[in-house]
Amino acid sequence: MFNHRIINHLNIYFLGLILIAVSLPLSKFVLSVSIFILLGNWILEGEFRRKINILKNRSSVLIISSIVIIHIIWLFKTSDIQSGLHDIQIKSPLLALPLIIGTSRGLDKKHISIILSFFIAAVTVASLIIAFIFFGFSGIAVDNIKEASVFISHIRFSLMVNIAIFILALFVFDNPYYNPSVIVRIIFIITLLWLIVFLGLFQTLTGIVIFAIIGYFLVMKSVYRIKNHIIRYLLFVLLIGIVPASLGLIQFEVVKFYDVEEIKPDSLVLYTSNNNIYHHDLNRKEIENGKYVWIYVCEDEIRKEWNKRSELNYGGYDLKGQEIKYTLVRFLTSKGLRKDSVAIWKLSNNDVRYIEKGIANYIYSDKFSAKALIYRIIWEFDSYRKGLNPSGHSLTQRIEYWKTGLKLARKNFWLGVGTGGLQAAFDKQYEDDNSVLDTAWRLRAHNQFLTFFIAFGVFGFLFCVFALFAPVVFEKMYYDTIFMVVFFIGILSFFNEDTLETHTGATFFAFFYALLLFGLKEVSGNKENKYES
Repeated sequence: MFNHRIINHLNIYFLGLILIAVSLPLSKFVLSVSIFILLGNWILEGEFRRKINILKNRSSVLIISSIVIIHIIWLFKTSDIQSGLHDIQIKSPLLALPLIIGTSRGLDKKHISIILSFFIAAVTVASLIIAFIFFGFSGIAVDNIKEASVFISHIRFSLMVNIAIFILALFVFDNPYYNPSVIVRIIFIITLLWLIVFLGLFQTLTGIVIFAIIGYFLVMKSVYRIKNHIIRYLLFVLLIGIVPASLGLIQFEVVKFYDVEEIKPDSLVLYTSNNNIYHHDLNRKEIENGKYVWIYVCEDEIRKEWNKRSELNYGGYDLKGQEIKYTLVRFLTSKGLRKDSVAIWKLSNNDVRYIEKGIANYIYSDKFSAKALIYRIIWEFDSYRKGLNPSGHSLTQRIEYWKTGLKLARKNFWLGVGTGGLQAAFDKQYEDDNSVLDTAWRLRAHNQFLTFFIAFGVFGFLFCVFALFAPVVFEKMYYDTIFMVVFFIGILSFFNEDTLETHTGATFFAFFYALLLFGLKEVSGNKENKYES
């Protein structure tokens, strides 16, 4: 029997975990406070002999925590100790949370499910607030739903939405923790459907891709368990067919994008209806909706007429900070209009507002269009291929990040640049390469694995990868669906983001990793007693 002191510390521990789960999508400040509450409770609880004994027998806790130890060791390689210490502070949840959760008394499945339910509720509340802001009910003006993500980065939030979606799906259809009542299932299903709709509205490519990958494999797993052979094989064929069908749809959109009007230079009209000269730049190949952007341009006319229609001067910037004349020319082209005075007055008042907001193609004005997302991706790659500056374009600027990062990895192959030396190394490499990226967009790798390699060299990189995956094998968690779903959401984000390079990202990953890997008391195998023996 536990005495009252142990029970009190266990209750504080449980409430601290709930506080982290709730604050992850809602409050960075409360998130930091909740970690200190957990740490303070862990220290005041004492029982260090028991905890040290667990660490001796459960190497997985020390292995995942050693990622922070690697950061401390690699301070020897950096010339900027202050940045290095800041980096270690950001990564500290990767040390604290596995240590606290891994050496605390295990929780039962009911308590784990309560913590996860609080997290889902917090994500749902945050998504409703974001939708409330986006649809204009708050009075806060935002151009897109990502700007309405007022609590944390929209990419981090999309990862949390994915986790909430898939935990809800498992709670409803394949609950490993408990059997919810009919009313609870209905609530779960309604919440699940809302979060799926919200993820589509949110249009964060990282979140959508991860949803598609994880969802695909979970459905495949469910189909595999169907006992009727005919139905199972038919569904397998259907699921396998989704891949080439999706690729075919993308190919169709690409072909459609490059279905460009044929231009015969001799047939181009030279004068506007006001007898002013059109400028035709046939060397510039940018296109919008199959039309060449830089033909039929009479800048004198559009400058004069635009300044009559808008308070934003033609020579100034739109609300996204882009030169408004370029936004205007692209928007007119997207509507199949020439760039002259007649075209300016064919724009509706809504069109003028879109241009002022920095919307360069009328397709983008549909905030909920999947077509707009696909078109934007194709346009980014087309513009990048044609030599346009990728600054501010989410996908193509990442290509510059990865190219620069790979150069740094080759230059610092054995020992890396050291903890805290990443940004300085990137800044110097951008300067050496005379990078096309604007200074404000000269960021780091946006790939966590590449970031490990640049910071620590090949051996440090391999150890970090080992530290991430080895505990999963040692704890035999590859059989736990909830853990594996959450784990791979995190790992997939590593390919497109520096997930562990922000405090929220590091806490998000460390919390779910430690909670689902170490937090559950295994009654059947008496797991807790085994590690304490």
